[in-house]
Amino acid sequence: MDKQAQEQVDSVMEQLSGYISHAPWDEWMAEVFEEALAYTADALDLSIDEVLDYIDEEDTLGRMAHAHVFEHFVTTEENESGETVLQAFLRQHVDPAKLPKGYQYLQALADSKLGIWEVVDVKGKTAKLKLLGQDTPIFDVNIDIQNLPKNVCIATRVLALPNQQNILGFGLLPLEREDAIDTLDYLAAIRGEILAQLAAEQPHLSEAERQQLLQEELNDLLFYETFASWIGQGFEE
Repeated sequence: MDKQAQEQVDSVMEQLSGYISHAPWDEWMAEVFEEALAYTADALDLSIDEVLDYIDEEDTLGRMAHAHVFEHFVTTEENESGETVLQAFLRQHVDPAKLPKGYQYLQALADSKLGIWEVVDVKGKTAKLKLLGQDTPIFDVNIDIQNLPKNVCIATRVLALPNQQNILGFGLLPLEREDAIDTLDYLAAIRGEILAQLAAEQPHLSEAERQQLLQEELNDLLFYETFASWIGQGFEE
C-alpha cells in the first residue's frame, strides 16, 4: 500500500473509531467485548478478571484483542435497517470521490469474513495463504511474515482490494495449528445441533433462511473460539 493510500486508510479508520465511540454503538461495542471475555473465561475456566489481566500485561496483547473484537463488531452487528456498523458508516461519512483508497479499504473490510489461514509459501514480502482445511483458493497476500513458525496459523481476514491486491485485516491472532484444527472440528461438530435447534424453535423458516442463520451463528462462534484459543495459549506457556 503506497503512502497516499495508507494516509487515507488511517484517516477513515480514525473516523470509524470516532463513529463507534458515540451512541448507539459505544455501549454495543462494549457489550460485544464483554461477551468475548465471558466466553473466554468460561472456556478456559478462568475469571474475567484473569483474562483481562493477561490482555493488559502488554500493550501489544491489548491492541490485538481490541482489533479482533473491533473488526467483528463493525462487520457483523446491524442496526434496525439491517445495515452493519461499517455499511452505515460508509453510507453516511465516506465520500468515495474524496477518499477512494480509504473507501476501497473499508468496503473490502465490510465484504471480508473471519477465517483461520495457513501459510503455504513465503517469497519476500508476499505470502501465499489458504484457509485451513481447504486446498483452494490460494491468495497472494502482501505481508512480511517470514519469521512465522510453520506450526502457526492466523485468525484474520483477507481483504480483496482492486487490481488483485490482497492484504490482511489488522485483527491478527496467531494460533497453534493443533488448536486451530480443534476449533474447526468443534464448529463442524456443532453445525447439526444448531440446525436442529433452529428447526425446532423457528419451524416457519425456509431452508435458505435457516442456512443464513446457521452461518451467522458459526461466524460468531468462530470469533469467540479463536479469541479464546489465542488467549488460552498464553496460559499454557
